[in-house]
Amino acid sequence: MVSRRIVIAALVATALVGLLFGAVIGVVGGGDDDKKPAAASGPPTPPPAPSTTPGTPLAEPPTSASPSASTSTSKSPSASPSKPPVAPGKTYHVTTGGKAMDVYGDDKDDNTPIILFTPKPGQSNQQWVVQDAGDGYVYLISRGSNKCVDIKGGKAVQNKCGGAGQQWKPQPSGKGVVLVSRDGGTALGAGDQVRGQQGLALVTVGSGAVWNFNAMG
Repeated sequence: MVSRRIVIAALVATALVGLLFGAVIGVVGGGDDDKKPAAASGPPTPPPAPSTTPGTPLAEPPTSASPSASTSTSKSPSASPSKPPVAPGKTYHVTTGGKAMDVYGDDKDDNTPIILFTPKPGQSNQQWVVQDAGDGYVYLISRGSNKCVDIKGGKAVQNKCGGAGQQWKPQPSGKGVVLVSRDGGTALGAGDQVRGQQGLALVTVGSGAVWNFNAMG
């Protein structure tokens, strides 16, 4: 009786031989296919030509812009409108040529002479309140007597306020003003001596005293 091991070995050997044979046939039959050239797909595509367009340059770092010249020039401060030399409602110490307008003797009576005297701003008979009389004219009222500079017989005196001859227009002249009378064509200036002091009177406008109105307080 044939050994069982021998039979199994024979079967295995037969199977191996069959496998080897099939492998050889497969190699021989497939060799021709491997040798066939691949189908032509046209000439090879050339590599792209280098671009002739220059590349975008790198952005340069920003530089601070130089300050542009201003199109507008700084305006120089405009001169402020000049204030009137004499303002109604204010009190002044009125002087000319180193002397002050003064009510003689600090008298309160009508027709007391108006003179030029040594300046004493603290005395009420040398303090004058300016009051508007219209059309650029003013009254000059003594703080000591509450009466106005008036004209009587061509000479300056004080009297109760209200007459046209008591109205004066401060007309700028040099560094002061000339006091022009409303009565026409004349101004307040130096007159005759009064009781040993320089009196005031009506004179031509060209001869009128130039007065300085020094505001008080």
